[in-house]
Amino acid sequence: MTTTTQRPKKIPPFPTEMVKGVCDVLAQTDFPGLTGSEIDSLLRMVRVDQRETGANKRESLYVTLHNVQARQQAGNVVGAFIARAMSPGRYVTQPNRFNDLRDRLNEFLVFYGYSINETGKLVTGKKASTIEEGAALAGRLQTELKRRGCHSELLRYCDEELVNRSLFHAMSEASKSIPARVRAITGLAGDGATLYDGVFGTNRERPIWSINGHGSESEISAHRGFKNLLVGIHGHFRNPRAHSNRILIDEELADFYDAFSLFSYVHRQLDAVKRLTSEEPTP
Repeated sequence: MTTTTQRPKKIPPFPTEMVKGVCDVLAQTDFPGLTGSEIDSLLRMVRVDQRETGANKRESLYVTLHNVQARQQAGNVVGAFIARAMSPGRYVTQPNRFNDLRDRLNEFLVFYGYSINETGKLVTGKKASTIEEGAALAGRLQTELKRRGCHSELLRYCDEELVNRSLFHAMSEASKSIPARVRAITGLAGDGATLYDGVFGTNRERPIWSINGHGSESEISAHRGFKNLLVGIHGHFRNPRAHSNRILIDEELADFYDAFSLFSYVHRQLDAVKRLTSEEPTP
């Protein structure tokens, strides 16, 4: 009795720009990109013995996958490579690496009607036609925050919470980034109103640091208003979440984006904060 091995069904070639985008993400130079040895090992798993030459990892991987797809007139190898590269088992000790790669892939795959699911598989889905729709379909909060010009300090400070889509914890960590940044800039300790009074002054005490020249009445008023804003953020965003369980607070996505816009404004003001000299006027 003889048995015949059924060949895998051919799938249509993927769009050239999609293949290039996949390679740009998976083979990016910095973390979480795959190393050269990881890429070569994955290629051998999909029966591609040698990676073609290129100016860098991204280009050589792209040329390799593009040429295999062109020769076979099928996207099987490209799909298999993605599945191997995004197998969750590869990232047991690096779950954030998997999440980051998946999110970055999904940011542009949605414009081709694809996405990487939680099991690392390339699946079909709704195709995005606008940036806003793409951000929503990709399911990545960072995508929309970046589109809105979110300050990098916020993304750095609560990256894990955003990856896990925890609005409660992301807002809590984001509010903590403000006093942490003030402490880092000034070298002073403390928290909340005590910290802000010591750094930015009070109606009776001269500030040590200011967001402007602190010379005119208008500048002094703006500076005091900014300090009051910091105190308000601490009281409204930080304290309630520090003493509450996330189950008891239902965060609204619109409020989340607005809060991050406010926090971004604060960080941009802190970008320009300067220490006042003793010769500058006292309010």
